[in-house]
Amino acid sequence: MNAQEIKTDYHMHSTFSVDGQDTIETLCWRALALGLTEIAITEHAEWHPQWHAGAPAFDDYFEEINRLRSEFGPRGLTLYSGVELGNPHEFQAQARELVGRYPFDVRLASLHWLYGENIHDASCFAGREPLDVYADYFSAVGHMAAESSNIDVIAHFDRILWRGTLLGAAFRPQSLESIIRDTLATIAWRGLALELNTKLLNLNPGWRSALVTMLQWYHEEGGRRVVVNSDAHRASQIGANLEQARLALSEAGLQPATLQSALSLA
Repeated sequence: MNAQEIKTDYHMHSTFSVDGQDTIETLCWRALALGLTEIAITEHAEWHPQWHAGAPAFDDYFEEINRLRSEFGPRGLTLYSGVELGNPHEFQAQARELVGRYPFDVRLASLHWLYGENIHDASCFAGREPLDVYADYFSAVGHMAAESSNIDVIAHFDRILWRGTLLGAAFRPQSLESIIRDTLATIAWRGLALELNTKLLNLNPGWRSALVTMLQWYHEEGGRRVVVNSDAHRASQIGANLEQARLALSEAGLQPATLQSALSLA
């Protein structure tokens, strides 16, 4: 698959996640209409004390996944099961028990919590130098990649830049090159896939130039596996900003990967 043929999306949430807006079936119909051929529904699993929703009803989830596989497979859409693990390196026992109990096809690892705060909230930056927050975030992503077992993809590795951008905190990756390169090298060494998350690629002002630089570093550190995902929480977000993703990958000398090539599950 080349950069002009992004027909997969391995990160989206249905109503089985507390913040998902549409059913799995609705997500499938939207993906099919957009010409996608493979998708994964990756529901949240969080154990942080501030996350009050807990884990989804995965028994019911798998029953629905299996039902819809039979419906959409003949239509040309392969449906994978999945989970998005929040800070799994900090909740290793819980994450290990969950992925051992259920046969997830895709296991994402996301750094959602830093300093005990959600990275999407301004409180994560409160009273701190922005450069220190960025440094601590990318360092923590590296620890997550190194210390988490039974994961396949490091999701939205650049997400901290969304909140920082909204707060006007400038980011120059060159100022943290050694830290970021170490993290990207760890991801590559572990054989994990790196996610290029399209959800916020249209933000203006944004961090597209910095993202391309970091993707180039990932390539230089031996990384080849990049999956392009939407992180859709509603059907309308599927397929968003694919042109920006194509351009970023092309400039970094990378190609989008499918599940089998990216995650080595064949």
